[in-house]
Amino acid sequence: MIRTGILLMAALVVALPSIAQTSAPSSAALPALNIPSSVGIVAKLDTDLDASRNKPGDMVQAETTRDVKPGHDVLLKKGSVLSGHITQVQTFSNSSASIIVIVFDQAAPKGGSPATLNVKIQALAPAATVSTDSLQDGRGMAATNINSAVAADNRNLGNGGELMATSVGVYGIRGMSLASTVESQKQYSVVKSGVSDVKLKKGTQLVFKAPEQ
Repeated sequence: MIRTGILLMAALVVALPSIAQTSAPSSAALPALNIPSSVGIVAKLDTDLDASRNKPGDMVQAETTRDVKPGHDVLLKKGSVLSGHITQVQTFSNSSASIIVIVFDQAAPKGGSPATLNVKIQALAPAATVSTDSLQDGRGMAATNINSAVAADNRNLGNGGELMATSVGVYGIRGMSLASTVESQKQYSVVKSGVSDVKLKKGTQLVFKAPEQ
């Protein structure tokens, strides 16, 4: 009886790893979606972000608003979903700015299979139909700075305040700036506000960019 019990326990221990792998496949098992660093991904935020409410681990999603098409090849169709999560949150105070740090690391291509992704936020603006405040630049960030273009630089904005694939920086959101950093080969996007808690509404325009190869 004792020997039989030991054999049953051993069988259970051997079976546990395979159960864990089939119930929750890791992102490492997914194929990588390689986006050329010269191609911008234009998208809109599908998740409300608020530094006073969000916490590390919260999921963040964005939906592409245009086909991602370097040359004649469509890498991501309009309506594809980019997913990530918050890794750090800091609320605003008199002594510190507010920040939300996000890593986007997965994609669900429309009509395709899930894949891993490695991109940072290159540009940020309110939904095109929303009135905007004065532009702010991103100087003074500790990480790699992404500075806003000046209002007169209309090459970076389309009609109605729409972001272009080439847009860089923050447009129309007072006191907000962007930065990025790399850790373990992953791109981390830092959204910072020097005037209040970071708050981005669903529908906020985004442009993503892959790292240089």
